[in-house]
Amino acid sequence: MKFWQKLLSLSPLVVLFIASFWSWKPLLASGFFTIHDNQQIARLFELNKALLAGQFPVRWVPDLGFSFGYPLFNFYPPLIYYLGELFHLLLGTGFIDSIKIVWFVALVGSGIAMYFLAKEYFGRAGGLVAAMFYVYAPYHAVDAYVRGSLAELFSFVWLPLILLALYKIVTLPISYDRWILASGILLGLLMITHNLIFLPFVGISALWYFALVLIYRRNEPVRYTLYFILYTALCFALSAFFWLPALAEKQFTLVDQLLIKNLASYQIHFVCPQQLWNSPWGFGGSTAGCLDGLSFKLGKLHILAAIASFGAVAYLWLKAHKKLALVILISYFLFFISLFMTTDYSKILWDNFPPLWYLQFPWRFLEFATLFAALIAGSILALVKNIPLKILVTITLISAILYIEAKNFVPQTHLFTDTDDQETSDEQIKWVISSTSFEYLPKEVATRVTDLGTVWVDIDRSKIPPRKYQVLSGNLQSTEEIFLPHRFKLTGQFTNETTIQINVANFPGWEVWLDGSEARIRDNNAYKLITINVPPGNHTLTGQFTNTWPRSLGNTISIIALIALALYFGKYGIRRSS
Repeated sequence: MKFWQKLLSLSPLVVLFIASFWSWKPLLASGFFTIHDNQQIARLFELNKALLAGQFPVRWVPDLGFSFGYPLFNFYPPLIYYLGELFHLLLGTGFIDSIKIVWFVALVGSGIAMYFLAKEYFGRAGGLVAAMFYVYAPYHAVDAYVRGSLAELFSFVWLPLILLALYKIVTLPISYDRWILASGILLGLLMITHNLIFLPFVGISALWYFALVLIYRRNEPVRYTLYFILYTALCFALSAFFWLPALAEKQFTLVDQLLIKNLASYQIHFVCPQQLWNSPWGFGGSTAGCLDGLSFKLGKLHILAAIASFGAVAYLWLKAHKKLALVILISYFLFFISLFMTTDYSKILWDNFPPLWYLQFPWRFLEFATLFAALIAGSILALVKNIPLKILVTITLISAILYIEAKNFVPQTHLFTDTDDQETSDEQIKWVISSTSFEYLPKEVATRVTDLGTVWVDIDRSKIPPRKYQVLSGNLQSTEEIFLPHRFKLTGQFTNETTIQINVANFPGWEVWLDGSEARIRDNNAYKLITINVPPGNHTLTGQFTNTWPRSLGNTISIIALIALALYFGKYGIRRSS
């Protein structure tokens, strides 16, 4: 009997996996596909190169930034690329296939996460419906196959799990300590998956948590406020290796010149309210006004389901399930807040809260609207108590969402003959990909303003150096040349006073030694490249990208947090086995 009960409990997940097939079907084809953010494979390739060279945590990548390198993973959340690297090393898959596996995990994992959240409230049928509405949300398809924003796509996995863990903290009389830890770990994972989604979700999750406290634990506000502080503190401690140097060292990059001004300014990326109901599907970009090249529709079925679920609220309230009815109302509130933030009605908030500017696109809040729309859709099943009817309604809703939305989960163009060699060639990484993203280069590099009014690095293909160093004056007969992503060594006979330019962008943390003594770096050139004067004679020039104090402090905090977690879980495991 237990076997069949267990099998029955797993059956919705089997149905979910099968029904989600159309969301990840394009990943089964050979090659890759066109997306806006076409840097995914290059980033994995660069992380792999740096990791195998002994750099951990990886911060500096050697070939992006027009071959000059920059500290990409000092600022860009690295988790999905570590996951891709895990598949690459363990499964032996190429870089394209490893990225596609991460894509698959993101799509399927988001449905599983939503299933467990919604099941907690509305049972297995409600969980399955909510999961399908989450997986097949239009904005999910935009992230997956239009924008190709893999980090944001993967953040869909963590959001329901964080809300579930917070619910467990509030409602469980025992084991809440483990759910506090789970919440902190999950929120930390969101931080190193997509820090721009993390920023608003901290506020959204806080509203969710304290609303639950009012519903379930209104007589213990101090205790549950302390739990919230503990969970957020754990999140920030675990992810300190990333966020602390990212905040402290952003000032040295082009980020503020590129990500919050001109075409990237939030002011021209608000959603028109009518676009939430219907906007044509497309593979273009976001522009000012209501005629964007990509769709911002929430999903007609999602909106209709949200309207229908008002019946669930009334039913649960009348049947003395007021707490559950209030949970749905909280979801409605956060759903409408998220929609409000996508429109220019919220402009006053954007104007007066500068951290929001780094989100660039107010329509990013569609991810949160999608989260709560899916959860609300699952509540419809609370209205149906008759088992055969419940099955019929579930099948009908799943069929409807597949019929209406599955067609969106297709890329514009499939590059069937695309290979790892093409995606990781020097031309692709040092020029094509570098031309699309260079915000983490030092802010002093030479730039120019384009015809569109945007800032661009003042460089052309011919200026990309063929090797990692060049002699600007003097003469060098080298006997040893070692250039790794985060360090180098150059030994040889300098026959006279020589000026060596290492074709690496100088950034805080780079240190150079001449015969073991610290050398003075000069970088007063167009691309802020490391330049050293070397006297005549046999010399060894070495350099390394070292930890600055924010990196060292962040690493230390994260290591201490990990050790504390390991000790706790070790003690818990011993206690359970005894």
